[in-house]
Amino acid sequence: MGTREDAHAMRIMIVDDHELFRNGLRFQLAHIDPSMDILEADTFHDAIRLADTEPRLDKVFLDVMIPDMDWREALLALRDRAEPPDVVVVSGAGDARTIRAAIDHGACGFIPKSLKGDILESALRLVLVGGFSITPQGVGPAMPGGSLGSSAPVGGGEDVPLTPRQREVLNHIHAGLSNRQIAQAMTLSEATIKMHIGRLFKVLGAQSRTDALAVARRKGVL
Repeated sequence: MGTREDAHAMRIMIVDDHELFRNGLRFQLAHIDPSMDILEADTFHDAIRLADTEPRLDKVFLDVMIPDMDWREALLALRDRAEPPDVVVVSGAGDARTIRAAIDHGACGFIPKSLKGDILESALRLVLVGGFSITPQGVGPAMPGGSLGSSAPVGGGEDVPLTPRQREVLNHIHAGLSNRQIAQAMTLSEATIKMHIGRLFKVLGAQSRTDALAVARRKGVL
């Protein structure tokens, strides 16, 4: 449903079963960058099929309330590809448990549907440039490594935008743990740990664990 005029334009997919919301988010994104190639899907299955046919997909804005399958499975399926897109959960379900589950399953941010105006635009701009945004309002206690009320990259040193989970994984790598040991320590699946490590490498620009640790030290993250 998007244009193909600019092969270098950022390619976005909006996944939501409410057309009104898709139209509103499309308008906001087009306002930020009119050159974007914006695709849409109204079910998780359609989103996964569309992602499978696209040679490149940069960002996915994903609702969690679509009934055709579990949103966590959909998120993992969208991330399970050679060059996974960044997935941002955009939802009316803003409880701390949903936010934590989204991050644990590889989301690079959470934006509640209630955000409007400049706050929404700031959150969108942040995730579009690769930052990490969690912007629920008045939800639960702070998460390890960052506040649930913040809309800024979580990182250190040179403002490397690591999520709290990525930072935790990095510390386990620094301790010399294997993927299986990290999964056991964090009570997550190995597949989820691999996705966190892949995203960690991407953010740091690293090709291996040794490289990631060297980059993290150089940038003051460790």
